Amino acid sequence: MRIVSEDPRFVVHVTAEMIRHSRILDMLYFGGFVYGIVELLLLLALGISARLRDAAARVAKRPYLVAVLYVILFTLITAVLDFPLSYYAGYAVPHQFDLSNQTFTAWLVDEGKELMIGLVFSAIIIPLALFGIRRFKRWWLVLSVASIPLGILLVVIVPVVVDPVFNDFIPLRDQVLKQKLLDEASRAGIEGSRVYEVDKSKQTKTMNAYVTGLGPTKRIVMWNTLLAKLNHDEVLAVMGHEMGQYVLIHLWKGLAAGIIGTFFVLFVAQRVYEWGLRRWGPRWGAREPGDPSSLPWLLLIVSVISFLGAPIENGISRYMEHQSDMFGLELTHSNEAMATSFIKFAEDSKVNPSPHPFIEFWRYSHPSLSRRIQFVLHYKPWAEGKANELWRAEAG
Repeated sequence: MRIVSEDPRFVVHVTAEMIRHSRILDMLYFGGFVYGIVELLLLLALGISARLRDAAARVAKRPYLVAVLYVILFTLITAVLDFPLSYYAGYAVPHQFDLSNQTFTAWLVDEGKELMIGLVFSAIIIPLALFGIRRFKRWWLVLSVASIPLGILLVVIVPVVVDPVFNDFIPLRDQVLKQKLLDEASRAGIEGSRVYEVDKSKQTKTMNAYVTGLGPTKRIVMWNTLLAKLNHDEVLAVMGHEMGQYVLIHLWKGLAAGIIGTFFVLFVAQRVYEWGLRRWGPRWGAREPGDPSSLPWLLLIVSVISFLGAPIENGISRYMEHQSDMFGLELTHSNEAMATSFIKFAEDSKVNPSPHPFIEFWRYSHPSLSRRIQFVLHYKPWAEGKANELWRAEAG
């Protein structure tokens, strides 16, 4: 199977291995959702959640501390229950398709770090959310508003606090490429950029690059795998896309969309949550709204609503990613370099560049690589004397 192209340089050679890998990833996406829902239902129906709350209450008396201890116990229990799926998705599959050289011990260490970071954040945020549910009648509104500064804070601190726990970020060592990237960023209207490379090769053989952070944490980041596999023209083309996301304020637009989505999700969640507690709460041992033992029910509701809303979220994301492709091409005019980089992304990550339309619609945050390749090969408004749609030279 091949993507149709008149030039063999722009053909993705799709193998049976790529098809099989993509199908496994799709299965993990949909199957993982079902697995998580069943897990939460069992924690409620078997009374495990209530027993965790009672165990926490025997140690602490204040409701907030009970909630903190419950969250710790709940997080550890779910980590154990999730481990088989996490192992298969995070370790077995990448090794099955030769996408990682990471040892099991190193993978386990990373999983442990992720668990501890998640535990710290959860033990702070979730008890506060449960307090809000107990304290306020319209708690959906209070939690939605509180999520705004929290989301912004996470965007600021994750690049400098969380990411370095897993990898080393160092200034880009290729000085020639670094200067080209800084010049490109300046033309894009991004001043004062810091360019980093990260040692992702210790975890994966796949490639990625991104612009992240806000204010003092703003940075351009490239995986060392990308630097090893793409030539300079391809790197500059890919980073033109990433710079487009920054200039077009996709981060802020994404946060705004997330805030609107959070308001909707929590508005619906409050009604379903309180209805469910009235109907099944006594059976589950959940005494009132905000009872820590009701957390699985709340998470289940939010998970279902978020899952059903995934096509909307991903559709917005695909639109913004398409805009970034347009911006990158208008900035660089590197159509062929961007096309060959996408071909390398597809073949390197061993994914089907032409997924079923339903799969792309439901779970793809980027347009399929086949669509992107065809687009970047033909989008050349400057060749027809037309004005750019997104990048303005005077903005640089």
